[in-house]
Amino acid sequence: PLPPELLAATDLLVANEYEAVTLTDETDTVDAATALLEKVPAVVVTLGAAGSLYLARDAEPLAVGAPQVTAVDSTGAGDTFVGALAVALGEERPIREALAWAAAAAALSVQRPGASASMPYRSEIEARYSS
Repeated sequence: PLPPELLAATDLLVANEYEAVTLTDETDTVDAATALLEKVPAVVVTLGAAGSLYLARDAEPLAVGAPQVTAVDSTGAGDTFVGALAVALGEERPIREALAWAAAAAALSVQRPGASASMPYRSEIEARYSS
């Protein structure tokens, strides 16, 4: 469980499917994300090859797909996604674009072995996102 003080200081919680259902005791990903909205203003649940789901108290739910690639190693894909999402949101990109940009980064990372070694450069993310 996450401490209430931490959740109170959280604007956007990013969790993978397993983490979301574990945090809420729900069995369905959408139900888990909805339950998390009672604790934080916005939630992103990463869905692996299926992309991500964004829910916010003040917006309609949003599902964003991921580029289809052949994965070699998924180690670090979540970290890559979250880092890229933070960059995109820091640049004030709209949420749909930020999620797609983060998905492009994660898709690149799973095509390489390793964790930090698989994280793509910005130029690679931009190229993949634009294609």
